[in-house]
Amino acid sequence: MADDIVNNRPTDEDLTVDGYTFLSVQDAEKAKLDKKKIEILGQKVKSAKVSDMEAVYEKAISNKIFATPVGWEYLAKLRGKLLAEGVPEDELTPIPVEVKITNVQLPDEYHPERYFTPPKKKQPMDKKLAMALLIAMNIVLVALVVTMFVIAAMSETDNIINYKQNVTNRFAEWEQSLKEREKAVRIKERDLNIQDDTEYGSEIDGD
Repeated sequence: MADDIVNNRPTDEDLTVDGYTFLSVQDAEKAKLDKKKIEILGQKVKSAKVSDMEAVYEKAISNKIFATPVGWEYLAKLRGKLLAEGVPEDELTPIPVEVKITNVQLPDEYHPERYFTPPKKKQPMDKKLAMALLIAMNIVLVALVVTMFVIAAMSETDNIINYKQNVTNRFAEWEQSLKEREKAVRIKERDLNIQDDTEYGSEIDGD
């Protein structure tokens, strides 16, 4: 396993480009890309006028064509040629180095300290108190259920609890009403001298 790790490490040759040794293969690849760009620009600059050379220099900086010391070195050499040709230094854009060399805090990296009170840890509830609350909740729940059944039983509207009692009561009321009507009919018949000893409802049973 250790041999595999050693074998996977990049060599100095993999990390070195134009005399610069980089910390990663990725940075070395960027340097190689800068080197190819230098070859392309170098062909144009050789036969270019001073104004064209200055345009190439300024364009390379504004478009951030180079991202490694290999490219920055080329810009430095091109800058030296322009100065030698009489271009005023204040007319040339300085070469930006967009890599922090010293590990210091920059103004745009300032982050104010954040003061905050860490949340307090909730104390676990006492077991006895938790049990008492659970029992109280169960009692309340049972009371609600009993109340619901009592209300349903006393309700005049038929439901699954009181339907049998309601039907029995209605049948009793209906039977009582029939007896009262039968009694009233017998009294009327007696007043009219109509004698009928047939019990009420016997004709229906006979059919």
